[in-house]
Amino acid sequence: MTFPLMGYIGGGALLAGALAGWTVRDWKADSDEAEAERKAFTQYTAMTEALADASLSYEVLAQNIRTSERKDRETIREIYRDKIIPAECAVPADAVSLLDNAIERANAATSRQFGGTLPDAP
Repeated sequence: MTFPLMGYIGGGALLAGALAGWTVRDWKADSDEAEAERKAFTQYTAMTEALADASLSYEVLAQNIRTSERKDRETIREIYRDKIIPAECAVPADAVSLLDNAIERANAATSRQFGGTLPDAP
C-alpha cells in the first residue's frame, strides 16, 4: 500500500515542480518583455527629441533666411531707387522708340498666337 502512495507523492512533487518551473519561466519572460518595452520606449523618446531638435533648428534657419532675403530685397530696392543715372548713360530717344516697337511687335505676335497680350512694362 505504501508503494502507490509514494508514487502519488512523487508524481505530485514532479507536477508541482514542473508547474513552479513553468510559473518562474513565465515571470522571467514577462520581465524580459517589460525590459524590452522600456528600452524601446527610451529609444523612441530619444529619437523623437532628436527629430524635434532638428526640426526646430531647421525652422530657425528658414526664418533667418526669409528675414535676410527680405532685408536684401529691401536694400536692393533702396539702392536702385536712390540711384541717379548720369545723362551720358541714358538711353537715346531712337533706342527707346526701337525698344517700344519691339515690345509692340512681340505683344502682337503673342496676341495672335495665344489670344492675349503681355503685360505692359512697369
